[in-house]
Amino acid sequence: MVEIRRIPVLVLAFVGFCAAVPSGSVGQILQRLASNPSAPSQYTANVQVRMHMRGFPWITKTVSGSEVYKHPGFYQFAFKDAPKSLDQLSGLEEDLADPKAWPQRYNVSLLVPGSPTVEPVVRLVPKTVKLVKTLDITVDMARAHIDKAVWSRTDGGTITMTQKYNTVASREVVSEQDAAVRIPSMSADVTATYSGFNVDSGTH
Repeated sequence: MVEIRRIPVLVLAFVGFCAAVPSGSVGQILQRLASNPSAPSQYTANVQVRMHMRGFPWITKTVSGSEVYKHPGFYQFAFKDAPKSLDQLSGLEEDLADPKAWPQRYNVSLLVPGSPTVEPVVRLVPKTVKLVKTLDITVDMARAHIDKAVWSRTDGGTITMTQKYNTVASREVVSEQDAAVRIPSMSADVTATYSGFNVDSGTH
C-alpha cells in the first residue's frame, strides 16, 4: 500500500488574512473561490489513475486507490502498486488547496483579466522558490471553481492539468483530472477519475 499524505499550510487569523489578500480583482477572485457554496465540507471517493508514458519505457499503467478530503484543503490518497513516477504529482492538490492561504505562500497577481468571454488567470509565484517557478490558475467565476492549472518549474518542465466536475448530493466535486506532464525526468499523460463519492453536504 502506497500512501500519499498532504496537509497544506493552515489559514492564519482573520485579521492577518485581510491584510495579506491582494486588493482589487485578484482579491475578489480568491474570495469567490474560497466562498464557493457548492464545495463539500468533506468527502471520500474511489480514484483510478491511468498513466501513459510518452517515452521509454513506453508503458501504460492504471492503478486504483482512495481519496479523503476535508475542507479547506486536507487531501489523503492511498494507492496499491503505484508506480514511483506517480510521486511527481504528489503535491498538486496541496498547491491548489485553500485559496485563502495562497497569499501566505505566493505572490499573487492577475495574469489574464476576466471578461464575459474570457476566464481570468491568476499567477502564483512561490515566495520561497524550490521546484515550482510559477503556477497559473484559470478560474470559472460563475461556478467558483478551478478549471485549469499550469505549473512551470525551475528545471524547465511544465505540468498542465484540467479539471471536470460533477454534482453529488448537491455539492460540486472534481470527477476527472487530466494532466500533461512534461518534465526532464518524465513525459506522460495522466488521467485521474473519481467515483463512489460519500459527500458531507454540511456547511464549511
